[in-house]
Amino acid sequence: MDKLENLIKILKSISDESRVRILSILKEKQDLCVCEIREIIGLSQPAISSHLKILENAGLIQNVKDGKWVNYRLNDKLEVNIKELLDNILLSLKDSSKINFDKKKLKEVDRLTIVKYI
Repeated sequence: MDKLENLIKILKSISDESRVRILSILKEKQDLCVCEIREIIGLSQPAISSHLKILENAGLIQNVKDGKWVNYRLNDKLEVNIKELLDNILLSLKDSSKINFDKKKLKEVDRLTIVKYI
């Protein structure tokens, strides 16, 4: 894929509030499952899965299977320029009440507690 096309795909993928929120919590903590992300962001499981697929197709995140869990994390093979762009975007949101609320919820979320209630 051409560099311009790749950049446009990445920018389109982060043009959604929920996807930026997902990237923000994945920057704070790697290896989150869909149920944890759903609990933090507050969208349905299908909506979260759709957002994750878009971010994955843009190359921003990757999934790793761990037994019965599928964990999501930021792509550790991002080009330096893209990683810096993402870091700067997320840094610019350090005073966002929604982002800070998500980070607070992230500290309280426990997948083993969540799956007991699902």
